[in-house]
Amino acid sequence: MPLSRFALLRFPLLASSSVRQRLPDGARTKLSRHLDEAEYSVRLLRYWWAGQALAAESRRLRRPLQVVDLGCERGWLRHFTPEGVVERWTGLDWNPPEEARKLARYDEVHHANFDEPLPLPSGCADAVVSLHVFEHLPRPGSTMSEVSRLLKPDGVFLGAAPTMPSFLARWRERWFRSRLARGLVAAGGHITVLSPSRWRALAEDVGLQPEFITGSHALRRTGSALENWRWWIRLNQIWGAISPSLGSECCIQARRTAPWVASTDRLAPDDPHWRKAWVSVTAIAVVALFFGISQFTLAPAKAPTSALSFWLDAHQRGADVFIVNSSLPEGLLPTRKDVLKADDFLAVERLLEDHPHAHVLVSISTAKELIQHPSGHVWRIDSRLELDGEDYLLLHQNDRGTLLQEYLLGVQEDLPAPSPPGKTPQAGSQLPHKHFSTGMEAAA
Repeated sequence: MPLSRFALLRFPLLASSSVRQRLPDGARTKLSRHLDEAEYSVRLLRYWWAGQALAAESRRLRRPLQVVDLGCERGWLRHFTPEGVVERWTGLDWNPPEEARKLARYDEVHHANFDEPLPLPSGCADAVVSLHVFEHLPRPGSTMSEVSRLLKPDGVFLGAAPTMPSFLARWRERWFRSRLARGLVAAGGHITVLSPSRWRALAEDVGLQPEFITGSHALRRTGSALENWRWWIRLNQIWGAISPSLGSECCIQARRTAPWVASTDRLAPDDPHWRKAWVSVTAIAVVALFFGISQFTLAPAKAPTSALSFWLDAHQRGADVFIVNSSLPEGLLPTRKDVLKADDFLAVERLLEDHPHAHVLVSISTAKELIQHPSGHVWRIDSRLELDGEDYLLLHQNDRGTLLQEYLLGVQEDLPAPSPPGKTPQAGSQLPHKHFSTGMEAAA
């Protein structure tokens, strides 16, 4: 159940004096200097709310958590998290200082390049926390797919980054990227801008359901006497909740959805639900006899609508068109008026001339071929579905969603680097048209 954007107001504020008591005697670090600045330092609110959210998750599960701190740096998050909430701390950072091991006492600390697959096993974390990291990443969609991989089913992601409204965020990110291309931005600088809508798209593209997206504060006046008053912090949080994109920082809590499985996978061999099936069959036979049908056997029942058809229904907004491969088994996708079938890439191109806003359904394997086809289209992810052990993607050419090439970096390491929007791959990478059906036939 999604939480209110005022969720941060339900967390009790943590005074700097309480955190200072948890540091070893005589420890003079950058954190201790920040704690001395004010009783409720606004710049440290990111660690406060994340620690409180971890405590709430621990209470929900009624056990301590396995936490991965993505961009742990010096391990300050642990000092703001209540005792007994976390069973095991794992830190990842580009160049983690010794402070994370010695002062914060993380159980594991690993060097990690967040633009590559992360050095941890799948499903290892109850929670992944990333505070002020994603604004430094060149391909945040690829990193978010790794976050989803690390989370257990029903696990939670907590993230925070500087923010601004979407229309300004797009312009500012283009400016960041142009400076990066000219060599004017050092490694680790700000190159990505996370508006609330960008956070939502990144989470939903990898199967994470946002529970709240809110602002943590509107103004920060470091060293001001106002930061010694609780009411000043609460006013900041109220403003951030009312207008997250107009504050200084945007926070997100998103939960990993359960994997798609067939309904029969949930049933035991002697499951009593078989009784309902036999009762239904008997009722159909009785009705048929009542109307005097002179047949000894019943006509085959109409095949139920497939999971794939339900998926398309969920994306049908009234006049949408879906392009699929004609080799799909008939039982997998019933005949529909909104579905157009294509045999190869040329057929797809012809259909797109008449339906430029159509969705295109491809398997992961076909998607890897599609991005190498020099068509000039800029494909983005609409959603993902797993059928019979094969991943399928629904693609579109709208502005919203993660680029297909960026998404695929999270599922295969040896893909070519994404081409800039509007440009096509080299001519030598052209793919024979017959390969459009290869990925689809995996569902047979």
